Amino acid sequence: MLRIMGKFSVNVLKSSSLCNKYMCFRKTKMRVVSVTQQNCSLRNYSSPPGDVKSLHSVINPHISRIRNIGIMAHIDAGKTTTTERMLYYSGYIRTLGDVDDGDTVTDFMAQERERGITIQSAAVTFDWKDYRINLIDTPGHVDFTVEVERCLRVLDGAVAVFDASAGVEAQTLTVWRQADKHQIPRICFLNKMDKNRASFTYAVESIKEKLKTKPLLLQLPIGEAKTFRGLVDVVTKEQIIWKPTSDLDDGKNFERKPLVETDDPNLFQEVQDARNTLIEQVADLDDEFAELVLGEHSENFDLVSADKLQSAIRRITLAQKAVPVLCGSALKNKGVQPLLDAITLYLPAPNERSYEFLQWYKDDLCALAFKVLHDKCRGPLVFVRVYSGSLKPQSAVYNINKSCTERMSRLLLPFADQQIEIPSLMPGNIALTVGLKQSATGDTIVSSKASAVAAARRAGRDAGEKKRSLSGVDSLLLAGVEIPEPVFFCTIEPPSMARQQDLDNALSCLQREDPSLKVKPDPDTGQTILCGMGELHIEIIHDRIKREYGIETYLGPLQIAYRETILNAAQATDILDKTVGDKRHFVTAELEVRPRSGEGATTKPIISYAESVSEVLPKELQGAIENGITNSCIQGPLLGFPVQDIDVTVQSLTVHPDTSHTMVSACVSRCIQKALKKAGIQILEPLMNLEITVSEDHLSAALADLAQRRGNIQEIQSRQDNRVVVAAVPLAEMMGYSTVLRSLTSGSATFTLELASYQALSSQEQSALLQRRMGSV
Repeated sequence: MLRIMGKFSVNVLKSSSLCNKYMCFRKTKMRVVSVTQQNCSLRNYSSPPGDVKSLHSVINPHISRIRNIGIMAHIDAGKTTTTERMLYYSGYIRTLGDVDDGDTVTDFMAQERERGITIQSAAVTFDWKDYRINLIDTPGHVDFTVEVERCLRVLDGAVAVFDASAGVEAQTLTVWRQADKHQIPRICFLNKMDKNRASFTYAVESIKEKLKTKPLLLQLPIGEAKTFRGLVDVVTKEQIIWKPTSDLDDGKNFERKPLVETDDPNLFQEVQDARNTLIEQVADLDDEFAELVLGEHSENFDLVSADKLQSAIRRITLAQKAVPVLCGSALKNKGVQPLLDAITLYLPAPNERSYEFLQWYKDDLCALAFKVLHDKCRGPLVFVRVYSGSLKPQSAVYNINKSCTERMSRLLLPFADQQIEIPSLMPGNIALTVGLKQSATGDTIVSSKASAVAAARRAGRDAGEKKRSLSGVDSLLLAGVEIPEPVFFCTIEPPSMARQQDLDNALSCLQREDPSLKVKPDPDTGQTILCGMGELHIEIIHDRIKREYGIETYLGPLQIAYRETILNAAQATDILDKTVGDKRHFVTAELEVRPRSGEGATTKPIISYAESVSEVLPKELQGAIENGITNSCIQGPLLGFPVQDIDVTVQSLTVHPDTSHTMVSACVSRCIQKALKKAGIQILEPLMNLEITVSEDHLSAALADLAQRRGNIQEIQSRQDNRVVVAAVPLAEMMGYSTVLRSLTSGSATFTLELASYQALSSQEQSALLQRRMGSV
């Protein structure tokens, strides 16, 4: 892989210099390296912020000055553009990147720049007013939800970006729920205030109604759509006005001055009312602030200082009782600097977040591997977040999940696809590691096996003292990433058998980077099966194999990942009697399968044992039995799809003393297959939540098309001048839907798809599917 150095313009103190690959400052070296082939000469990069302060503070600032945040939103809400403006105003880039021009820093993959969407989360580190911000720009497309999920694991706060003309959209709801699950404090940024039909009031109401949260209006826009020219800080009652847009205007120069009544009486009164409302909201949510207001300033809210109000808003935000709301237009370079200020003011530092597991580790190293990239020259590059202790290059670390020790060779500070080599990493920071060849997404990294044992001992002791089960020991493992099941699959073949090994290696690397990508062999044909989260997901993987690994692969037809379940309860018996060498392997098994009752689909069978079996069953055989049952449910008896929603009871089991565990698993697996066939198989198809945003003129055409796709219309909402159709549609009916919708609406409509559940096919549809799969149709 080519390494093309980015051009760094360095304006430093006299004691610093830049010599080819090394930046030297106060006798410390920082090395700039590249992980992807890219023509960096298209962009001008500023130097890392060591030109104005000590390199030690650059590498490891005080933990109270660190902000680990993510940018999250619906696709096309302006996440990447907002990130680019943050980098520009912080001094990390010297020219503004644009998604449409394909020269953004965080969208560094070729496919991202061509398509104008974010596919992989890019971690960027920069400074803003003595604060270190580790920022992650996440995808907005539903096919890449796993990228969002794994990054939320390591964030302390988040910025939710909204299109002010659209309000809360489908993917916004998804990522908001993910952030709720991880209890991440958030602030909202109403972007695109310059856009036609932009409405501050509509967007705020949308946040209140759809996200079920309390918005705190910290800013009001001055104008909307074409008249948007600035904003008013409600907390300080200052107006912030940017220069009129021109080719030379980059948004760096703006005027901030107190708002006085003579400037604009109507705006002044609006801001006055908004501030009074804000103070009342904050007083209702924060007891300390309520005492201040009721005691000292009950007669005149104007006397409430901005500092006191900001402190109270910060406490409320950290407690997730409400969310601050700001506004602006990243594309027009308005409102981003106040947003950066809000990030440092209202979002938490790492030491302001409580993590139960830290009490077991004390000052020992505890880190989470949350993302893996693969570099052809250096192998796996693992993103880690350090929670306690410290990381240093050339040190050995212990992976609790893999139960193995690895040696980390280097530490890199991420700057999109540029990295700076650093000598250490302290708590609260995020960095890339080189040399961890076994670690994968979601793995917990500690200093040594002894450290893990000591932490387990502390956790176990505390669990005993609190009369809890020893499941407390499980808290030693940081939560991994929940990977949803793929809904599409297809075959993938190399141009010749000579390239099969190369393809296998490429897919192995891509799987480490993307846990939602599944690869498995077809047991009948031996072909490689590629399973993904959507059409775009598989298309991107196919393109990456060609671009990054030079393999021209062929994809088979895209197919739906159905499921199988049973209709009735059934019992079966199987006997295995086999002699291998001088040992006789003899097993008799009787099992019962039943349809699962209750809500919530589960792919793994729930296994229980009859009382007569559980009393005499050796523990070492239990694993073999459960492996046999689980493996037999991977491929159902009808079409080979995974079997879900079943309960299995082991009614009886007889095992000869010389029988191996493998033979026990084989007998149990055959017995399950017999029982499944007796029970009768029902095919389940994925049902998708569909949301279409369409103009009134094209609404009837979109609805008529949905009716032909077995779509169930659930709701039709109004969104400004558009209509939003919410429906449930079988995934099988949505193949190639983007092309059809584009044709029906002259390219004006947009849609999102998200897996809702699996539903049973009718007998007619199941028969038709069987005929197609058997080649009769």
